[in-house]
Amino acid sequence: MSLDIIGAVTGLFVVVYDGQHALKFTLGRAGSVVGPGVHFKVPILQKYAVEETKHTTLDLEPQTIQLSDELVYEVECKLMYQIVDLRKAIVEIDELVTGLENRVVMAVQRVVQAQDRHSVHRTDEMVERIVEELQPVADQWGVNILQFGFSNISPSPATLEITQLELLAQERLTLYGRFRGEGLAADSTVALLTGAVVATGAGREVIDPARRKGEVDAAFEQATELIEEGGKGPARRKLGDEEGAEGGDDTLGEEEAP
Repeated sequence: MSLDIIGAVTGLFVVVYDGQHALKFTLGRAGSVVGPGVHFKVPILQKYAVEETKHTTLDLEPQTIQLSDELVYEVECKLMYQIVDLRKAIVEIDELVTGLENRVVMAVQRVVQAQDRHSVHRTDEMVERIVEELQPVADQWGVNILQFGFSNISPSPATLEITQLELLAQERLTLYGRFRGEGLAADSTVALLTGAVVATGAGREVIDPARRKGEVDAAFEQATELIEEGGKGPARRKLGDEEGAEGGDDTLGEEEAP
């Protein structure tokens, strides 16, 4: 630190540390690239541009991107790079970090926007395409792209709600086909799937007051018809016994009447 202060005050030398390189300028013309150490210069006539040449990680701001099927996803990504040609990195572009951020953002948007809700999870393919788009720029700016990846690809709250509703609709459609295949009427099936009849406790059934009474009556009548159409079973025998018992009571009552 003291050498940096002395060099800044005197203007006679510059200190380049490990992990850095410097490009020497003489009268505004780029010269040689120097490595770590103390390098003397002529004040006013010469200067050094020092840059980090070790591995550097670039964290990009989260992006909100609309897919090809109009769903919205939140995307976060990281880029690791290294300067391999300091002359290009300083001369070919004004601000290397800002330029890399802008080019990565544009490449990510182009690639992700072309995806849909299914292909957006194929991160390996998207990473490969993004790196291919960035490679010409990296060569022009003297940068080597070491690694690129997504740290987060997730649906926005509105998109998540849409996908959950679609899954719920698909599940209800599957149950509807199953109940209809077992012989339950369409209106009864709809009543059951929409929650008109709710089972609670030990087999007890209660009626949701928010549902119309007719839907529940229709479901009950349909279930009774299915039992009666079976032609056999304890439910039908019990029903016949009850009818016979009721008939016997009426006859006895008529005989005893004065």
